[in-house]
Amino acid sequence: PFLLLLAAYESWLSYKKQRYLLSLKWVLLEIKPPPDVQKSPKIAENIFSGLHAAYIMSVTWKQRFFEGNVQPWFSFEIVGNGGEIGFYARVPEGLRNLVEAQIFAQYGDAEIKIADDYVNLLPEYLPDDDYDMWGTELVFTKPDAYPIKTYPFFEEESGKDEFKRTDPLAPLAEIMSSLEPGEHLWVQLLIRGTSDVWAKEAKAEVDKLMGKEPKIERDALGKAVDFIDQLLPGGAPAAEEKKKEEFSLMKLSGGQKFVLDQVEHKIAQLGFKSGYRFAYLARKDRFRMSRISAVTGFFKQFYLNNLNSFRPNKFTWTLARGWFSWLFPSDKGFGYKRQEFKRKWYLYQNYKKRVFVRQFVMLSVEELATLFHLPGIGVKAPAFPRVEAKKGQPPPGLPTR
Repeated sequence: PFLLLLAAYESWLSYKKQRYLLSLKWVLLEIKPPPDVQKSPKIAENIFSGLHAAYIMSVTWKQRFFEGNVQPWFSFEIVGNGGEIGFYARVPEGLRNLVEAQIFAQYGDAEIKIADDYVNLLPEYLPDDDYDMWGTELVFTKPDAYPIKTYPFFEEESGKDEFKRTDPLAPLAEIMSSLEPGEHLWVQLLIRGTSDVWAKEAKAEVDKLMGKEPKIERDALGKAVDFIDQLLPGGAPAAEEKKKEEFSLMKLSGGQKFVLDQVEHKIAQLGFKSGYRFAYLARKDRFRMSRISAVTGFFKQFYLNNLNSFRPNKFTWTLARGWFSWLFPSDKGFGYKRQEFKRKWYLYQNYKKRVFVRQFVMLSVEELATLFHLPGIGVKAPAFPRVEAKKGQPPPGLPTR
């Protein structure tokens, strides 16, 4: 009976959640960069900070149980279709004004319009006889408290002048510009606001870096046992009577200080539950594995050995080994083709529907600004879209007739 009750509860939650998601209305916005962005990606931090306003409070269990509510999320996408590049944001219709206001506040000369969904350019289900694909969702190699390499590192290495600054998105723009007709490269960044609970949990990593013992929250029974233990002869001394060696920054090496500073810098910012998903799709006669290597190299630039980096999620990676792969010299076991087909099918459908990832990572606004911003004039990739002319406001007092 207990198992049946648990199964019924999970089925009910799934049913209510699906009904709620089907009731949501979404809009896809195409964002065309201004012709002369001369600012650092830092201004994109303000966009994501403003979008955090969509998070008011966590969804309660009553809302999940009776209404199927989930926290709203946004999808920011960089798309390459046959050499043409596009920037998109898929947002709940009710939050469209919030998104547009935040973008225009930082990129006043940008152009935003409702667009037809580009995913409809390809067949409804993939892979098929004509198209193949490769992709994955990305997760961290270390705990969420550790940041990836962000845009300030690129500016320090190349200079803050716009024409000298290395833009983190420049390699991706070059890859997408080189795509031929029949090739598609889609990158999707999903974000959902959350509370500061993640930062409080991340402080355990700070304590670990500082050599402190992790704080263990004791329940009422544990506190009572500790109190009695202190009263007994030979019992453990009270916590305040224990002599602990004081922490000193002087005892840390230069590398340890650097990591500690970066971790504290990240957890001091607003955070988003995030998912990073990408897919390379192409006609089978034009499918190039070299494109996959190029995209992998793009993600490698965010790697720092003592900080964080991305790696493929082994549960979504479209590369399967099958069963008992260790028996075969090729490392391809029984049913590997079927496993690969199912993984590709699910990844493609989840991308099209912008399904939020199951295994998310925590990204700060600085990390989000690194991964998605409107590149400056230093990025001169062919076929890069920009607004062709600036738009001005009409003069005041203009007669209407």
